[in-house]
Amino acid sequence: MKISVDGGSFKVAIETEYEGLIAEATDVFHETKAQAQTNERAILRFLQIIIEHSDEDDAIGYAVLGLLGWYNEVINPVQDADIELNLPKILPHLLNPSGDMAAFTATNQGINTH
Repeated sequence: MKISVDGGSFKVAIETEYEGLIAEATDVFHETKAQAQTNERAILRFLQIIIEHSDEDDAIGYAVLGLLGWYNEVINPVQDADIELNLPKILPHLLNPSGDMAAFTATNQGINTH
């Protein structure tokens, strides 16, 4: 199974066996999330690893597995097929699920529509 991560300014991929992959990827995500305290910070940590350690296969593998674990848990269950995580298309919808039609107020007391 090939797992690709397209970050807009970078693209990395790993090849691995599917058997046991989802459990391992979910464990990596949960471990990082526990340290980072939020999904968003965990994702940022994985992206930081990819950017700062782009020449280290183990680091890239860890970050890609973590992102796959996050994707499997939060976005869509992963099947036994090649997958590309296109982060520029996925992340904006997670950060602002309502899209550009709504924005939080400065005090986060409600949503203002445009």
